Amino acid sequence: MHRSFTAYISLLISFLGNFVLYAQESQRISDLPLEPTPKGQKSASIMFERNLNTFNWLGNAIIDTSLGRFSIRLNELFTSNIILIEGTSSSPERRLQSNQHNLSLLQGWHLSPEVTTRVKWTSLVYSDNKAVGLSNASFHSLLGGIDYSPYPLVSLSPMVGYRWDNQAGVNDRGFSYDIAGRTILPLDIDGYQLSASAQYHEDLLDPRVLQTHYARFSAQKSFVTGARDSLVLYVGRKRREFYAFADAGTISGAFSAPADTNVESRIEDIFSFTNLLDYEIVPRFTASLFVNVSSRKLDKDIRYVGSTEPRTLQFNTAIDEFRLDTYLQAAYRSHDGEVGASARLYHSERDEAHVAKPIEDASPNVKILLGERNKQEQTKDNFARRTALSGMVKFPLSPSDRISISGTASILRYDTPSEANFDDRDELLVALSIATSHRISQYLDVAVSLDGHLSHVVYLLENRSANNNYNRVLRLSPRVAYRPFKDLITLNTFEVLANYTVYDFEQQAALVRSFSYRQFGWVDSTSVQLTPRIGLDLFTHIRLYERGQLRWSEFTERTENSFRDETYALQVRFTPYNGIIFAVGFRHFSQSRYAHGDNGKTLDSVVRSIGPTCIIQWRINSYSQLGIKGWYERRSQTDGATRTLANMTMNVYFTL
Repeated sequence: MHRSFTAYISLLISFLGNFVLYAQESQRISDLPLEPTPKGQKSASIMFERNLNTFNWLGNAIIDTSLGRFSIRLNELFTSNIILIEGTSSSPERRLQSNQHNLSLLQGWHLSPEVTTRVKWTSLVYSDNKAVGLSNASFHSLLGGIDYSPYPLVSLSPMVGYRWDNQAGVNDRGFSYDIAGRTILPLDIDGYQLSASAQYHEDLLDPRVLQTHYARFSAQKSFVTGARDSLVLYVGRKRREFYAFADAGTISGAFSAPADTNVESRIEDIFSFTNLLDYEIVPRFTASLFVNVSSRKLDKDIRYVGSTEPRTLQFNTAIDEFRLDTYLQAAYRSHDGEVGASARLYHSERDEAHVAKPIEDASPNVKILLGERNKQEQTKDNFARRTALSGMVKFPLSPSDRISISGTASILRYDTPSEANFDDRDELLVALSIATSHRISQYLDVAVSLDGHLSHVVYLLENRSANNNYNRVLRLSPRVAYRPFKDLITLNTFEVLANYTVYDFEQQAALVRSFSYRQFGWVDSTSVQLTPRIGLDLFTHIRLYERGQLRWSEFTERTENSFRDETYALQVRFTPYNGIIFAVGFRHFSQSRYAHGDNGKTLDSVVRSIGPTCIIQWRINSYSQLGIKGWYERRSQTDGATRTLANMTMNVYFTL
């Protein structure tokens, strides 16, 4: 937990620094966000990114329009990821690539106000040469039917068609049918707003069967006393079947035909009940009670469709999961929104049980094997309970000063019934945050935040008790915004972070060592508008961090390694017309790595990156935007190795 937390903090401050610079680069355009695409319009977007040897493409097109009685809805999404691995004298260059193409097309012809014909085409094509999971898979489905509205608020959609499926090198095809119904608008019955939807969908791909069934019902009512009650009921079944190797000794390492494969079936049944009750005790003071109860059963079955029985016996398994989530909350908000407070008591439980299914007419030897497999499955059983109390309060100290305080405390109890599972543990988490903002003058704003985090993990069994530890994190982050006149603004953010992880039994466990992580960061982002069309942006980010062994009782440490990261960027921004930005600049990054030993602190290595940058941004209208950001860098290391890299990101979004 502590490692991910510190990594998150480090990444966050770096991202915020770059985001602030980018926001200042494009402030003339990005003051107003893009408006949502109006219903019925056509839109498309393209994203491209190259970072080092990784290339990412994303394309999306949406069409929702009608012409007379004819209507069409299209949603197309294409993603591609390419990783280039440089070759060596002994191995050629490798190109790892994965692509996915999703297409959904729905056409309709309105025969009458009650009847509309429907034709639906759905397609997915996936390919991957990284040899992870499925390398190639695809399916194409064509359905036709009608949309019948016997009443103005109710719609029924029976459809039938055909599906072509390719999975694991095996081509299947078969009939599909779909029956769906829904309420077009909520039904008002004695003040209750009722809505419902349901679907029964099945693909008959011999020897596989795919299913997606669900029914959802919701009801909501508002009372004159300021209370509102809503509930949702959901029942669903999802069945997916995949081809799998029958046995490594009988397949010879490849799929060739359905006779060489088995079918793994996964059937998931879900039931969920959700209720939310809001009650306004007095004006602007509300209380809420939320309850969610759900159950999930997952059956994993294997059907032998091959011509050769497998050499090893495989048992079908099942997972039963029960969840309870509930909270009680009280909240207050003043009329002007300046004062607010909330408190929440949250409790959740999850009970998960695994079992191996028995085989009918099994021999005594098989029953013995079943018992052994059951013991293996039951090692995964677990019961988790979490109780948390959280709260927040914000209020003004004066017309120019604000303060907010938030905190949470939670306890997790994780139990495993099996004697072979030693993961039983209790976790305590306490987090507190205090933030203040002050307007010193019309030119100067100051904000300070102080965050504290304490967690204690206790494993209840001696097999893993050596991992018991305390994690303490303290973070102080002042922020200053100075704007002496309209065309100059400078933002400075400082951060001091200390992370201490202390193991309870490090004296008894030789391989366990407490450690510390400390970090200082400074981000400066300055923007100057030299003329109405020309601006200058400067960015500086300096980060110092170190890691070492810790003796908590003496509060001393021995530093093992330390780093110094420096980033400097300068760019000139030109706005020839309203909504268009061109910017060129220069960026320098360096990282110095130091080793600490008996001879003290010594420089271990230095990595430098330097090169020009370029930004082009065009806000076409309220719904469309084009953005291109690129940088060229030359990387050098202490050993003399150098590399030149061109990086670019491009985002295009437009409506027709």
